[in-house]
Amino acid sequence: MVSSSAYPGTLQSKTYYRSVYIAFDPHPSYKGASTHIHQMCEVLAAAHPPLLLLTLKGNEPGLTTEQIHQVSFESEEQNVLKRASDFRHWVKEILDHQYNLAVGHFRDIWGGMALLQFPHIRTVYEVNGVPSIELPYRFPFISRETLDKIERMEEYCWQRAVAVVTPSQTTRKYLQRRGCPDEKVIVIPNGAIIPADLPQMPGLPEKYLVYIGALQPWQGFDVLLKSLRYTQDLPVSLVVCSSYTKHQTRPYRKFAEKLEVADRVLWLYQLDKHNLNSVIQHALSSVAPLTECSRNIEQGCAPLKILESMACSTPVIASQLPVVEEIIEHHVDGLLFRAGRPAELARAMRIAVDYPDRTAQLGERARKKIQQHFTWQHSHGILKDVYDSISTFSF
Repeated sequence: MVSSSAYPGTLQSKTYYRSVYIAFDPHPSYKGASTHIHQMCEVLAAAHPPLLLLTLKGNEPGLTTEQIHQVSFESEEQNVLKRASDFRHWVKEILDHQYNLAVGHFRDIWGGMALLQFPHIRTVYEVNGVPSIELPYRFPFISRETLDKIERMEEYCWQRAVAVVTPSQTTRKYLQRRGCPDEKVIVIPNGAIIPADLPQMPGLPEKYLVYIGALQPWQGFDVLLKSLRYTQDLPVSLVVCSSYTKHQTRPYRKFAEKLEVADRVLWLYQLDKHNLNSVIQHALSSVAPLTECSRNIEQGCAPLKILESMACSTPVIASQLPVVEEIIEHHVDGLLFRAGRPAELARAMRIAVDYPDRTAQLGERARKKIQQHFTWQHSHGILKDVYDSISTFSF
């Protein structure tokens, strides 16, 4: 049995869970993945209670309710692949002592490789991204041999899972090209909650655009900073709501200084949802300058920050990529520009600033689209149908 010192929080004594959700992600956290985990767990816990939630340790206490109990893995291992392997063995050891599990949901191959060793558990593989594509962006010198092994693990997981769910059509097509059986893949769009109207946070500029989230290379934040050089005459600032800490953003703050635009950028760090919604609501526009790379084009993604901005009636200026066009219609409920082109992004920003009435109309249409097509309630309904269907699956 895994010792209680291996992780914060212990399993409730004599509790045998009916379902398990496994994620090699920190939860709770300030990242969109944490929101997604919370939403998926609500559905699984309602369908097959009680639910055991196994994640990496987040920045707040874990989730424990009447139907959900979270146990978190904590490791000081610096090598991400070794840490992932340790997580896999930790999950396996916990599951070895759970005898009533009927349904298992995993969002990464590390948890999946552990869960799939229990063939009596009906499984859902949630594919938001695949490590064989994402890891080379973080670790450019990762070997081809290692990536080949990871690809085989990915294929093993979607071949053995009963169902595969993904948030975008782009990712669905990618999985099909990789050989994932078409009949297994169900698209469940990400959702957003329409927030109440909130007062503006003190200390913000009178007019500003907002950038939300992390700063990985595929997010295109450097393109956004470069675009500010083309809008020096506009009376508008950029507010960055970073999910990173101040220390982690230092390279980008230095880059802004080099571009001589640092005086137009206000940095906010790891805001809670209430304050984040307040910042978004009072922005002229939100900006999502995703890059044209394999991570966004081939594999696909489904940025929550786009949906959450639209839910706040704040139109989004975003890169014209297939995954974005699944959500935004150009000049109808947002503005699109060719990815990686700071001058084109600057022109779109100028439109948002120079035509505020038109920009507000785009925001209202964006909010209506969320209400009609991208609520979490809509996504919950599809996921519940998946759980119902695999519950009647015959081995």
